[in-house]
Amino acid sequence: MNSVNFHHVLRWDPGPGSPPGTSYLIFKRMKGRKPKEPQKSTKTSLTLKLKNEGWYYLNVQASYNQTLSPMSSTVTFNAYENTKIGPPKLSLAGCGNCIHINISLPKVVQDFYKDLLVFRVSLKKPNEPLKAIETRNKSVTLELLQKGQEYCVQVEAKCAANLNTEPSAWTCTFTSIVEPRRVGVVVGIAAALLLVVISLLVSFMLCLYYTGFICKLKETLPRPLIVRDVCICFFKSIFLNESLCVHNKRALEVLV
Repeated sequence: MNSVNFHHVLRWDPGPGSPPGTSYLIFKRMKGRKPKEPQKSTKTSLTLKLKNEGWYYLNVQASYNQTLSPMSSTVTFNAYENTKIGPPKLSLAGCGNCIHINISLPKVVQDFYKDLLVFRVSLKKPNEPLKAIETRNKSVTLELLQKGQEYCVQVEAKCAANLNTEPSAWTCTFTSIVEPRRVGVVVGIAAALLLVVISLLVSFMLCLYYTGFICKLKETLPRPLIVRDVCICFFKSIFLNESLCVHNKRALEVLV
């Protein structure tokens, strides 16, 4: 019998030498009640509808060309105690320094066992021992965790009336995304702005040079213009490391 979360499938192997076209009779009898008519199948498995409580006795018999095989051995089954519970389904979400977990089981399992279910929640991360808690809640928040760290979670449903349980697979998530350091961002922005300012300044100086506003006195100019040209050439000598022109030297002599 293969039974998971009250979904029951009876399987059997055909006897040696069973010819093609063999059919099978499935007998099910509930303890304390009269047996019902057998179900027929041409396959070697059958999904059974059984009550969740009570003991069943199951047998299979092969039939071919109006000939019946001996009855199989009896399978005793009680869904309440023998069906496999699980595995639970999980959804995880990081919440800063915590992880929020939602646990779900099929409705038929939750409705039938109700308050008998206890969830064992296991938590692990690399290079640390396994931690576990038990809770009856289907919504759990694991707190006081490391930010930006990946954790893996496994949940198993426990039931005092049915020890046949299966845990979930390990599911991993991060508590939160590590925020980038703001200092590096600020430094990067400042460096970019500085480069832009320097580029604009150099472009401005080149524009003044090529348009003739810097060091291009080729003829005698009135005194105010000479003074202006001397100042511009002096500014250029400081920032562009160039010598003052001859006309400017004469202008300086005149000014002195």
